Amino acid sequence: MVQTMYEVRVAGAVPEKDLQDMGAVTLPPEQVNTVLYGISDQAALYGLLARLRALGIEVVEVRRVPTMTETEADTPEEPGGKEAVDD
Repeated sequence: MVQTMYEVRVAGAVPEKDLQDMGAVTLPPEQVNTVLYGISDQAALYGLLARLRALGIEVVEVRRVPTMTETEADTPEEPGGKEAVDD
């Protein structure tokens, strides 16, 4: 089963204190953008977007990023993307 996570790219750097308050995980700023990831559902996404707007931070991009569940991560695959089957 695929679980959905969200990634938000904003213009500029987000202050560390605000990142901690939002509970978002970040990648190091690349040039003038910051990527926030680990947003687990739409309610958290909307809360984060409202917080960024209140801080006056420009949102550049929002992406839905599929992640595998632990069960899928433990299932070996054969070359070509087919699951391995034990006989």
